[in-house]
Formats: sequence, structure tokens, C-alpha cells
Amino acid sequence: MARILIVLLATACGSDGRVCTDGGARSDGGAGADGAISRDTSPRDVGSRDTNDVCETVRAVAEPVAATLLFQVDTSNSMNCLASNPACLTGDPTPAPDDSRWDVFTRELEGALADLPGDTRVGLMRFPQAERACTDDILTAEVRPIGESRSELLATIGSITPDGLGTPTHDGVAFGLTRLASLGAERPFLVLATDGNSSVCLGCDADCGFDSPEPLARDADDLVTRVRGAAESGIPTFVIGVPGSQGFRDVLSRIASAAGTGRAGCADLGPVYCHYDLTDPGLDFGGALRGALAEIGDAVLSCEYDIPDNPEGAFDPMRVNVQIESGGDEETIPRDPSRATGWDYTSDGNRIELFGPACERVRNADAIDILFGCPTLLI
Repeated sequence: MARILIVLLATACGSDGRVCTDGGARSDGGAGADGAISRDTSPRDVGSRDTNDVCETVRAVAEPVAATLLFQVDTSNSMNCLASNPACLTGDPTPAPDDSRWDVFTRELEGALADLPGDTRVGLMRFPQAERACTDDILTAEVRPIGESRSELLATIGSITPDGLGTPTHDGVAFGLTRLASLGAERPFLVLATDGNSSVCLGCDADCGFDSPEPLARDADDLVTRVRGAAESGIPTFVIGVPGSQGFRDVLSRIASAAGTGRAGCADLGPVYCHYDLTDPGLDFGGALRGALAEIGDAVLSCEYDIPDNPEGAFDPMRVNVQIESGGDEETIPRDPSRATGWDYTSDGNRIELFGPACERVRNADAIDILFGCPTLLI
């Protein structure tokens, strides 16, 4: 999996006899007379590049924009139930070692964290707090690059014993989203994992459903609205339904749908739910969770790359091409202003982002080059 772009910055073609399709003329998006760089990246028809084009290059490196993942994890007492028994009807909330929901969850989470790129920032929160039907804005593990904090984070996860009372899901999600917003991260994601119905309304109101289920239903609606608003502000939420959460599937599915992280072909009411629903008794919980975490890990990998400064001076956005190498073969990815299958500039013009099949090919490429100096190939 490629994690950096090898960037080739070329001197302008044509000034010393090298071949270029427009005779070496600078396009309108380049540096002006004063040397200032223009970020007008509007695509123009600059023609197809001739196979005889030659561009001399120097090398620089562009780093992908790392993701920030905050896990908000249900650590209520029911997470001690037997993983293979979604209903938790054994009467014994402390099964043999390695068999509880929490044992399986932490084991698979540790494996997933090992697969994340080292620059991915990861933190952890939990709800409820120990022996309380409530939760607080407390980071159990600080948000740090996983390459620097993996051992410490794994030790923190291993030290947790589920012992909370009640399930204040709305408070937990609200605190997680607020914390991510305060970090100012460029690519933030919340990952919610829970094994049960929410039993506490926002504000740690544990009595809201005592007389009627309607307050809890309204609270669930408000939670979905909150998650939708966060997604529209750039903070999507992934949702994992651990065995035991089958009674809350419709709400968890609605949360994922509102967050824009719903699975392909899903519906809020099933049978394919929009969240990662791991409550089917026929599922191997560990294997299914491993697959869900892997999908989330792939989804947050960046297909967005910073554009480094040109060591030779001017940057001309109309003379940029993206090329990937796989198994010795080279492929040029054309720019696609529709953002469907190729690459395009981000809205500020400071990054390159790949979309659809191009994103998938880039993630699996042996090497990725950005070629500066010849007219951009457009779809």
C-alpha cells in the first residue's frame, strides 16, 4: 500500500529544444511576472500530450493527509457477557478469559491498530464512566500518531475492565464529536462501538425512559440529527453494533446513514443495515469485527496529498500529471473535474485528491509520481 507520493517536478518544456505540445508556453494558471503562484486550477483544454514529450525532472515528496480516529467505546458491564451469546442470558457476566464481548473486541481492535499507517492519529474514549450511568468529556487515551503511541495505547486498552452502569450513547457521541471538532484535525472520524440499547438520555438523564419509551425515542432522533450535522461539518461517524445491540439496530443504522458511512445497498430498517451489525448469532463475532475494522481502516486512508513546493520555482496547475507504477507498468491517471474516476485539486488548490477507481489504484500502487511541467491530461 503506497503511503507517499514521489513527486517529479519538471522544468518548463520547450525552452531548450525539449518537445511540448503547446511549444512551451506557460498556461494561465502559472506564476505571474512577480513570481507569485496562482492557484487558479480551473481545467482548460491544453490538448493531449504527444508521446514524444520530454520533461526533465527533480524529485520531491508529498505526504498524504493523515486521518484522525477517535474510538468511543461502550464499556458498560454487559460487555463482559459471552461473545457468542447476543442475548447474554447465561446469568454469568464473567465468562472464561478471552470469551467475552470485550475480550474479542479488544483483541481485534489491537490487530486493526497495528495495520494503520504510523501517521494516523488515534485516541480513545469510553462510556459510561466506571460504576456510573453517565459519561464525561474525558480522553482515556490521548489522540496521538499511532506510530508514536501504539504500545501505550494497547496497554491502555488492555487495562480497561467494563464496569459501567447504563448506556449513555448520546452523551458519549456528543462528547466524542465535540472533542474531534476541538482538535481542528483535517480528516477526523468518530468510531462508535456499542453492545446495547441506549438507556440514558442526553445530559445523563437516566430516568427519561422510566415511565414511557417516548423520551428515549426522541433522544435517539436527536442523536441522529446531531450525527448528521457533524458529518455535514466534516466529521463522519462509523458505527459498530456489537452482539447485544440487536434491539438498537434501527437507530444505529440511522446513525450510520446520517453520517454518510452507510454500507452499500443498506436500508435503515434492514435487512442490510447501514452500520456494521454484528449481532447475527450465526456470525463469528471475531472474524466479522476484524472485517469491519479493516473496512473502516481502508475507508479512512487518504487519497488526498499535499503538493510540495517546486524546487525549481513556479508552479503551474495546468502542467501537472499523476502517474502510478504497479508491477513495472506505468499508468497516467487523467484529471477528472467531475471527481468521479480520476484526480482533481482540492478546493483550495493546495492538494491533489483521487476519486473512485483511481483512489483504489493509488492505494495499491508500488509507486506514485506527480509529473510537473507538461500539459495536464484531462478525461
